[in-house]
Amino acid sequence: MKENTNSKRESFKFRQLKYGGYATLITIAVIAALILLNLIAGQFPMQLDFTLTKLFSLSEQTLQVLDSIKAPVKFYGLWRPGEEDKSLVDVINLYVAKSKNISLEVIDPDRNPGFLLRYDKENTGIPRGSLIVEGEKAFMVIAPYEMYDVYQNQSGGSSVTGIAMERRITGALIFTGTGDTPAVYEITGHAELPLSALGFKDIIERENFSLRTLNLLLTTVPSDASALILNSPSRDLTDEEAEKILDYLSKGGRFMVLADYNIRELFNLNEVLASYGLRFEYGIVHETDPYYVAIDPRTEWPDMADHEITRPLADKTRTPVVLLEAMPLSLLETKRQSVEVTPLMTSSSVAFLRADLDNNTVSALPSDIPGPLILGAAVADPSWVQENEAQARLVAIGAGSFLPLAAQGFDANRDFFMNSLTWLQDRPETISVRSKSLLLLPMRVNMVQVFVFGALFIFVFPMFFFVSGFVIWLKRRHL
Repeated sequence: MKENTNSKRESFKFRQLKYGGYATLITIAVIAALILLNLIAGQFPMQLDFTLTKLFSLSEQTLQVLDSIKAPVKFYGLWRPGEEDKSLVDVINLYVAKSKNISLEVIDPDRNPGFLLRYDKENTGIPRGSLIVEGEKAFMVIAPYEMYDVYQNQSGGSSVTGIAMERRITGALIFTGTGDTPAVYEITGHAELPLSALGFKDIIERENFSLRTLNLLLTTVPSDASALILNSPSRDLTDEEAEKILDYLSKGGRFMVLADYNIRELFNLNEVLASYGLRFEYGIVHETDPYYVAIDPRTEWPDMADHEITRPLADKTRTPVVLLEAMPLSLLETKRQSVEVTPLMTSSSVAFLRADLDNNTVSALPSDIPGPLILGAAVADPSWVQENEAQARLVAIGAGSFLPLAAQGFDANRDFFMNSLTWLQDRPETISVRSKSLLLLPMRVNMVQVFVFGALFIFVFPMFFFVSGFVIWLKRRHL
């Protein structure tokens, strides 16, 4: 009996040792496989960007710019050891990984003051943390504060609303490859809202444009004018000014106008637009569809058409374009066949235009013009360009408050404006390279979605749980 017990004990120990050995071998094999897999994966640097707005991914337009770079481009990061902006370095590494002609070198500005002198042309100093992009034909210095979009509130505080690293770096690559700075002229003399007062002078110049002012009563359109901008005038153009703009456009000029009901008399401005199939209609658009109402019936979230200007704004994670007290545009039946007019922004079909601004009735009147209404449009003439043929381009927006809202933190308004300006310049490679918003937006739902979600959460789901519980109760009751 005792021998039988001892044999069982020995057998149990043998089996325990055997299974324990197998378990140990399997554990060692798994660990070795994981180490080997990790070493192999390390040879193929791959990252997945799960951020909502793809903060650490390059846009398709940037990749196209990188493919076109044939000459060496040097990035100089002016950082003291340990003070690098990790997010910026991660973005720069994406550029370095995608192009063999781009390299990064970190320079300690405190130890290399002489290095900075060759890039400080105006002797104003280069702030620590800046990035210098030097190409074949030019260089550009990007200050650290230019890497982010910052909103200044009325109380004097500020907050970061977006990351502009890709926009700034890709713009610098384009500039350093061409050395070209197109001149944009802001038309003055009609009590306009100055772009500089809205903070757009810096924004425009960061996009490699030069912003200047132009009074058409005193001079003609300069020969180097790549585009004209008329922003929220309070008075109409004179006959002489309208003729000068039309002459400029007839030679392939580019023109952007933002106007609203405050101008009242639009005869000469509409004469300019009429030559290209457009005109402003006096009044204010009232929106009645809750899906399109931003704040009140006079504040609109418009529908966006599919166009080079609007396509980058279709991303649902972005802040939407907002129009305050918009004035619509109408398409003229009589226009040249070569002209192509594309509506960019439209209201809902239940919106209406009210020209009698003294009437505060909420519902539509018989005299009101029903929607849908065009709130912004782009014009190209001729619609198809062959070889070196000149093409006139126009962008008209029926909201004088468009850029003031952008200055208050509505980034989509700013991006729409800059997309329009780059489209006027025929620079498609920079249209989609915009800042990546950090704002979290509420869900926009139309009336159909309201009813569907309401039915699901108020009726369908509660009834499902009630019926399930009732069936379970009946089964248990009869056990």
